Amino acid sequence: MTNTQCEIKERSATDVTVQVTVDAGAVKNAIDTVYRRYSKEAQIPGFRKGRVPRAYLDSRFGVDLFTEEAQKDMEEEHLQQALADLDLRPVTAPEVESVSFDAQGPFVFTASFSVLPKVELPEYRGIELKVKPLEGVTEDEMNGTLEEIRRRFATLAPKGSDTIEDGDIVHIKEGEKEWDMRVDSESPVTAKMIDHKVGETVDLEIERDEGDPLHTTLEVMEIKQVVLPEIDDDLAKDAGFDSLDEMKADISEKIAASKSERREQRIKGDLLDHIVSQLDLPLPEKMVEEMAAEDLERFKENLEHPEAPMTFEEYLKEREKSEDELLAEYREGVTQRLRRELVMAKLIEAEGISISDEELEEIASEEAKESSEDPIRFIARLKANDQWDAYRTEKINSRIFNLLYDNATLIEEKSE
Repeated sequence: MTNTQCEIKERSATDVTVQVTVDAGAVKNAIDTVYRRYSKEAQIPGFRKGRVPRAYLDSRFGVDLFTEEAQKDMEEEHLQQALADLDLRPVTAPEVESVSFDAQGPFVFTASFSVLPKVELPEYRGIELKVKPLEGVTEDEMNGTLEEIRRRFATLAPKGSDTIEDGDIVHIKEGEKEWDMRVDSESPVTAKMIDHKVGETVDLEIERDEGDPLHTTLEVMEIKQVVLPEIDDDLAKDAGFDSLDEMKADISEKIAASKSERREQRIKGDLLDHIVSQLDLPLPEKMVEEMAAEDLERFKENLEHPEAPMTFEEYLKEREKSEDELLAEYREGVTQRLRRELVMAKLIEAEGISISDEELEEIASEEAKESSEDPIRFIARLKANDQWDAYRTEKINSRIFNLLYDNATLIEEKSE
């Protein structure tokens, strides 16, 4: 068995250089392997495959070809072994440099790469955190929900006027086809119907993403208006309640529960950020730059979609930012996200939290039942869409957030 020596030559919080020494025996074997490979693969007249003399290969291809390829083979093989022996996990591609090479002796090379910093957790149980008090249900929130219920039970009725206005429901005819269409002044198509009357025809030219504009003629058959019901006991009964007071109480309870849940989620995130803020977690600059650039490129590609609300240039103009300034924002976001992930991973390790497939299926089944969904189909969909591991991570993270929240001391700020 050959011996390979490895050691860490330089190390900072995010950068490491290791030196690997491959002994003479391994060097000889690597060079011999390259010669055998070429001897088997080379098609040279007068020689059978695998029988090409080494001296002929040297004269035909040059000795350097074989020694250089052997070095690359050794770099790949022995660097992986060195990383495993030294328990190092690069987050950037290693940059390898040859220190010394002797076909009759050892081969020494170095590899430099970035790593994530080690996390030393502070005390994370019993964090004291100032929080805003839970906000009550506002009149606007109550009225907004009541309006949503009114719209749900709205009816259509013939309109007294024969002139189309914004918001009307128009029964139109195109050739042999008839249908109802809501007129919206914000729509470039339906806005052209406004001010037309029953019996009139409207010529429309509809722009298409591909091809020439579509020309069509619509005949106005009837105008209807949306009739909203009164907010009273009758509306409450239509919605499944005995009275308006009962419906309002249910609305208030649901809004309060939703606001309480959102507040709790914000506090859990703030508790994690509190831990992150106590740590000095430098990150590999190259890694952050690459991730930020990838995120920005993905955003730009989304805005290139035909249905995107604006172009990338329009977005920059609206934000009053240059692309470099936007990239800086992405860089900051990546930095915060990575630091949170590092702390979360360390918390999971410290608490020894894991969820087996069997336990995860039980969790998923309960969640499906609460949503009146078939558990088998729910689990199958997660696995089919390659979301099973992400679902596991979500549930593990949830346990960490609950641990932080349950052990925290929350101090409510006084309302001004």
